[in-house]
Amino acid sequence: MSDVQLLFLVLALLYGWECACWVRRGSVAFKTWLGRSWRLMHPGTLFGNQRGGFIFAAPLPPLGTFFAANQFPLSLSPEAVLAYVATNVNRDWRPAQAGRLVPFDSLRDVRTKGMKVIVKGEILWSAPTLSLANQVVETLKRLAALPKPQRENAIQEFIRAGLNSRAVEQRWNEFQQHSPKLRLLGNVLFVFLFGVAPILIWNFGFRLSWLGLLLGLVTLTVTTAVLFHRAHKKLYLSAEDERFTHTLTVALSPANAVRACDALSRPLFENFHPLAVAKVFLPETRFRQFAREVLLDIRHPALPVCPNNDPVFRDTELFARTALRQALEQLLKRSGIDPDELCRPPAPADDSCRAYCPRCGAQFTSADANCADCGGLTLVAFTGP
Repeated sequence: MSDVQLLFLVLALLYGWECACWVRRGSVAFKTWLGRSWRLMHPGTLFGNQRGGFIFAAPLPPLGTFFAANQFPLSLSPEAVLAYVATNVNRDWRPAQAGRLVPFDSLRDVRTKGMKVIVKGEILWSAPTLSLANQVVETLKRLAALPKPQRENAIQEFIRAGLNSRAVEQRWNEFQQHSPKLRLLGNVLFVFLFGVAPILIWNFGFRLSWLGLLLGLVTLTVTTAVLFHRAHKKLYLSAEDERFTHTLTVALSPANAVRACDALSRPLFENFHPLAVAKVFLPETRFRQFAREVLLDIRHPALPVCPNNDPVFRDTELFARTALRQALEQLLKRSGIDPDELCRPPAPADDSCRAYCPRCGAQFTSADANCADCGGLTLVAFTGP
């Protein structure tokens, strides 16, 4: 293998790495290749672990679009903040959680340290992005500053805002206004790197073509970095540190420059619940299926529901889950979907089935068993014909 071939192999490997996006549990990804249909992707274990998994963006032109949405990682009540949520938008186990409770009266020294949310010198939660960590801290400070009677309404409004599908649509329209040139340059750079450059080197040799290729590469990457910086500032005005880091890597790395649109789109909906994003991007049938999974999990969460039997812990978790359920059911009703009808029990698979799990729908031949996959959740017996 020649040095030039090795160079292109390394470049291809770096580009493949840029197409691999790490998604934590508690989050879901939405991706499209041609922009006509969207897929909802859960982090799996084939390319991951119990904390999350890699999801691969479309590697070939037109490069597609990729973003993630997260369930809020904290349970909020008028009295306290609990670093634990019983709900899980993913199909399997919950993400790892600290289970720490902090009363709002004690929530004075809350800050970020990198992507970690710190309270009184201890980690409350580690965020996937710096901007999300900053936004969580700002939310906690704003709630802590309110009197307790006002805090309940503020928490409910905050949860409703995360399920606002109209705001998702507005955010998407903003992205579409600022991303077309950046997307076009990413595709041009891909063709230049993996099409034009090999052809020129094959026909004219590296010595005759390297200077023109270098000038073309620098022009494309620097232009991409400038456009990325402008678009990022329009969409994420306060995320200065992330903007500087991404702009620098886009300017210095051709592989990053090709995927610059992913860096711009990925945190686009990080403040919204995945169901609100699914309402906008998924077809009706797939949205209903996902909504059923999410709603059943909220109504019948896997055990343990709370990491501690202390009444304050349990009351905080229950308040947050109840507020989320109410807001989610309002979203479904606005969409013309009856939540109770959506969660209707399954029909028995055959005559031997006597009971089912109210969360995952698994069926059992004995009504006295428990669903081990849902933490030992009590089964519900099938009613008669």
